[in-house]
Amino acid sequence: MTNFLETALDLARRGFHVLPLIPRTKRPLVFGGCNAGTRDPEQIALWWKRKPDANIGIDCGHTNLIVMDADHGLACLEDFIAWRDRNGLPPTYTVRSGRRLREDGSPEFGVQMYFRGSGKSRKWILDGCSGDFKSIGGLVVAPPSIHPDSGEAYEVLLDLPIADRPDMLLALPTADGKEKSAGQTSEEGLIETDNRNDDMCSFIGKIRKQVAGLGEPECLVICLHRNERYAKGPMPDEEVEKIVSGQYQRYPDVGPDPVVTIGSKPEEKKIMDWRERYHSKDEMENAPPISFLIDGFLQCEGITGLAAPVRERKSLIALNVAHALLTGEKLFDHFAVTKKPTRVLYLCPEVSLGPFTDRLRKIGLMSYVGETLFCRTLSAQGHVELADLKEELPGSVVILDTAIRFIEGKESDSADIRVFADTNFALLKGGADSVLLLHHSPKDSLGDVMTLENALRGSGDLGAFLCCCWGTKLQDPANPYQSASYLENLKQRDFESQPFEVTCGPDCRLHIVGTPTTRSVELKTRRGKRVNGDGKDEVAIAFLKAHPELSVRDAAIQLKEMGIKRRGKDWVSTKLRELSGTGVRISETP
Repeated sequence: MTNFLETALDLARRGFHVLPLIPRTKRPLVFGGCNAGTRDPEQIALWWKRKPDANIGIDCGHTNLIVMDADHGLACLEDFIAWRDRNGLPPTYTVRSGRRLREDGSPEFGVQMYFRGSGKSRKWILDGCSGDFKSIGGLVVAPPSIHPDSGEAYEVLLDLPIADRPDMLLALPTADGKEKSAGQTSEEGLIETDNRNDDMCSFIGKIRKQVAGLGEPECLVICLHRNERYAKGPMPDEEVEKIVSGQYQRYPDVGPDPVVTIGSKPEEKKIMDWRERYHSKDEMENAPPISFLIDGFLQCEGITGLAAPVRERKSLIALNVAHALLTGEKLFDHFAVTKKPTRVLYLCPEVSLGPFTDRLRKIGLMSYVGETLFCRTLSAQGHVELADLKEELPGSVVILDTAIRFIEGKESDSADIRVFADTNFALLKGGADSVLLLHHSPKDSLGDVMTLENALRGSGDLGAFLCCCWGTKLQDPANPYQSASYLENLKQRDFESQPFEVTCGPDCRLHIVGTPTTRSVELKTRRGKRVNGDGKDEVAIAFLKAHPELSVRDAAIQLKEMGIKRRGKDWVSTKLRELSGTGVRISETP
């Protein structure tokens, strides 16, 4: 078998951003799809170690490539070179993509010509051949991958330096009926139209939308080339020049659509058919499988929660997650890192720079600061909203320590939490691989069992938008430095996991105790340590007997206002159930 790993590493050293594809297919094997390419040798080695026979894809957008893909129509290498030179295309790195037999039994094959630059994906037709462009948001399959149809290996036809994109590519007539302008394309690839002026105006508008900053002189060169080579009945050059000048004078601000940033509202696409509101069968069949940055702990394309009472190691756990992602070492010596992010963005606006930096030094992350680790603390100048994160998002993991610092409004208000959820999802749409969101547990969460409902303070909508939520507590809060931490996945939606314990060393590194699948762990009770600790149970119970009309919530609020603390809704509800057995009437309102 050809060593795909060595080839992928060699392509990365040559500047290509590569990614693994499902063996013998063109479908990405990893989250991020066509945009998941990297040149990181460690990540590449990890990918192909897990799947040695994976095909190799090249991420065109990150590599700054526009690939002219001609599916078929050429019989041999000499045939291709003659076609290339006849149409004025410069020699460049070229790949043979496949081979098949024509109806008459003669062979034909496809080629991919690589050019430096970018462009909009679209179909094209040129001198008897047709194909499409692959650029931003697209990928090409690299040699020696196996073609899904023919079963043959992709092959380098011409190992030449990659040429710059010629402007003539933008002038090629389209072979896609959905993108035709006023003119129609003949079988010879010539544009036939009764209104050449309208056709040229439409073409100018299209290429200005494709290429940012396309000036009038460059546009004129492209239009003259298109008129001369592809128009059936070309116009005089002076007429073309007049049309181009008129378009720039009348529409001076035409350009590519602005990038939709987090917090902004994209222009809604006009729905022509109600089916367009839904995913197509093709989209769903080609959807990537569930994947992880940290196997069995931190999921890709999702928002993971981490909930704990105050001062019970949430931030230490988050720093250990960052350490694993940046170094590639196993989290807690157990959970393997399957994908290293481009960078980690750690936002901690409730701790000042000194204490935060002290922890970074202890855990060994200072060398990553400013390279792949970017942090903001309470000491940072100015104010940053999540909507401000833009260029740094692609390929990142965002850690919010803690969520309450980024919620606009009240954490108990469902409407405010829905807005907060949309803001977090916008981080993922903006390119983030994952979001880790830290949040506080309620102060009265004294139970022996953690649930999604009692681990997260505030509205239940907060837990609803998480893909996974880890709850954690100290097993012995009276001895915080010596105590083990209990961790449990409270929302096992996409994967199964078992509770486990970790201990902390002086270097802030957390280490797992045993193996979750073989070592059974339970959360230690705290009830015995807090029952009637202030001696006010008798007064609180007398109050409940005297006010049976109060709901559980109102009774808990009034007890707190009376200075009787640590008697939340759980305590009140339990006492009311006990009182109901003694004949005392209780409120029917929960």
